[in-house]
Amino acid sequence: MKTHPHFSVRKGLFLAVLILSTTLCCPLTIWGSSTRRVDPLVVSKLDPISKEENYEYVTMILKTGYGHEPSEKRGLNTLTNELVYLLLRNTRALEVNYYPFAEYTIFTFVVWRDDFAAFCAELDALIRLDTLLLYDLCNELINQHIHTAKTPFVTGQSILYELLYGPDHPYLNRFKADYSKLDINEVNTWFREIYKPNNIVISTTSELPEDFLKKPSGRDLQKRVLNPEIPPSLATDPVYRFTDARAPVSTIFIAFPGPKPEEDGFFVSRIIQKYLQHQLWSRLRQERGYCYDLQVSYSYLNEPTAPNITIAFQVLPENTEPAIYEVFNLLEELEREPLTPEEIRYFVELEEKSQDKNYSTPSFLSLMDAIGAQLDLTWATDYDQYKSELQKISSNDILNFAQTYLKNWRLSVVGPDVAELNTNFMLKGNAGD
Repeated sequence: MKTHPHFSVRKGLFLAVLILSTTLCCPLTIWGSSTRRVDPLVVSKLDPISKEENYEYVTMILKTGYGHEPSEKRGLNTLTNELVYLLLRNTRALEVNYYPFAEYTIFTFVVWRDDFAAFCAELDALIRLDTLLLYDLCNELINQHIHTAKTPFVTGQSILYELLYGPDHPYLNRFKADYSKLDINEVNTWFREIYKPNNIVISTTSELPEDFLKKPSGRDLQKRVLNPEIPPSLATDPVYRFTDARAPVSTIFIAFPGPKPEEDGFFVSRIIQKYLQHQLWSRLRQERGYCYDLQVSYSYLNEPTAPNITIAFQVLPENTEPAIYEVFNLLEELEREPLTPEEIRYFVELEEKSQDKNYSTPSFLSLMDAIGAQLDLTWATDYDQYKSELQKISSNDILNFAQTYLKNWRLSVVGPDVAELNTNFMLKGNAGD
């Protein structure tokens, strides 16, 4: 069933985070070992074990993300790729997904096996286009972006990112986009600049045609694309900011920096994330009934240079302070008392079970194979290595992580004006703006 284009595009970022941090379930059809050939185009092919389904899976990564946009043209990368996404939905692909990340952009495809060669030809032709002749559609998307209301959730998240990274960090581009300054001419210039073989990573479950992206084009496809480096997050004392908003609930974000996916603390972070999700759901939702939903996310794939672990939830105004108190109480417990080996084993087993489902899913493997090639992650399609790293985690690892990362927390609260929060109970007791 076709989904309304605007609805699909706006859901992209949320679905991207969700798909990379939760469980995916599908029948086993392929495994994630891969071979790579590197030329201007980076291609990684998944080696099949069995193919009971008649589908091929393709993931394309554009190495340019919204964090690489020029500061005076924020929103340009998003607008360009929304148009590309809508064009890709008119190919032979049975399913097309689009994930706009800060440091790269992802498109995933499910293709009927008999249509694979024809789909590759369509993808080849689209990448080699000189101009996106979508004037009216571009204007429609611009108007939709301009007239999309900014919710308290988006406001709170943008403030959180400013506290984490500073007001001019490229991760904030998605919150500061000014679509009134953009048009189809800007889009076409940006498209020609970034859609080149040396700026693309492709993972497939079948061999790409030999001439893929090697045919003549009306523009220079060999010029190297230079994406600016992403700066790190701020390493400062804890910060709290309240923002008044007309809303029936308080929207709360508590975040702290996390390790990069290639760093030693990464697998500890996965267990910390699971532990926080489990404990906060139990304390805030089940025991006290403060919130209906609570999410603990870890942005290690969509923001790999400077990831963060974020706790997000909404509560009634009168429950704002007690709910925040419970969160900081839990964080302080982690700093003071390491998890027992039995507790660690429990959460490691939970993570193994969820990842066992992921690593049995062809679409997930295709996605992770491409990301692994982009970020040079050896565990991306190696479930045995992933499990091995989890099983090495000790109580001291958890304690060291908590004492290293939790002290640099950021708190953003958006909601109705309530009595001034008592910040004395917060971790380390030194909050300030």
